[in-house]
Amino acid sequence: MIKGFALIPKRPDISDEKFHTHWRTIHADLAVRISALRRYVQSHRMAHAIPGFSSPYDGAAEIWFDDLPTAQGLKDNPEYVNGAFQDEPNFIDVPQLRFLNTRENVVVAGPPLAKDTPVVKGIFLIKRKPGLSVAEFQDHWRNTHAPLVPKTPGLCRYVQCHVCPESYENDTPVFDGVAELSWPDLATFEQSWMSAELQVEQFEDVRRFVDGQNSVGFLAEENRVIWP
Repeated sequence: MIKGFALIPKRPDISDEKFHTHWRTIHADLAVRISALRRYVQSHRMAHAIPGFSSPYDGAAEIWFDDLPTAQGLKDNPEYVNGAFQDEPNFIDVPQLRFLNTRENVVVAGPPLAKDTPVVKGIFLIKRKPGLSVAEFQDHWRNTHAPLVPKTPGLCRYVQCHVCPESYENDTPVFDGVAELSWPDLATFEQSWMSAELQVEQFEDVRRFVDGQNSVGFLAEENRVIWP
């Protein structure tokens, strides 16, 4: 299965409240008409920032497809073109909108999530360190870094989303991967974020394979629109 990301900046002339309300209501109603979507989750950026991180994006739309050709064909899908696509300029800064197609590596699955289970999710948009190939970056992230993360106190879910290697054939994606770390609430996140396991052990390894200057992150609240 392919997990697509739309990295969404809001239109600069509308308020945060209007952006998030429009996305949750009008746009969500249009997206559910796209029959190719297997899941659809809106990750709305929270006002609470992750220390040391910033982001030009106000949220991320996460959309699951059966396969890569279906994901790549969304731009020509009439159910998208005649609906959600037409609505995007009403709340999105479209020229700055970016897309990624990824495959998930679920490292910490955590307890099952119902459609309305609340979580606080950190979304980290990762650029690989200069000099590393895509294969080297993905191998280190999957096999060296992943075993460190489950030690994080309070963490309830960790998913690596590796950009599909096929995406590099004709272009260079804006990011090389998306890391999603989830906590049950904001207080747990704050305690967890300052832990030695995260601040020392994990960050020491992050510097070995991540371009920190060109990676961004934000905290998000999930709105699960299409969910099993």
